[in-house]
Amino acid sequence: MISIFKTNISSDDLTNVGPHLNGLLTGQIWSIDLWDCDKILRVDSFININEEIKSVLHRLGYICVHLETFYTKPS
Repeated sequence: MISIFKTNISSDDLTNVGPHLNGLLTGQIWSIDLWDCDKILRVDSFININEEIKSVLHRLGYICVHLETFYTKPS
């Protein structure tokens, strides 16, 4: 499943946010589109951990709004 979030994470914040997302999303793929005005966080995960992602980012002081989740068939 692919989940999309609106954030306010900047390139300067990646050293702070990255380790937290890596720890939460072990073995999963995530990216942040820093060029997008909404700083879109895209998470490709096997399980739904949207609430955990929002909780971690809010705890760190960032905005994180879940916009949409796309469910894809396993390949």
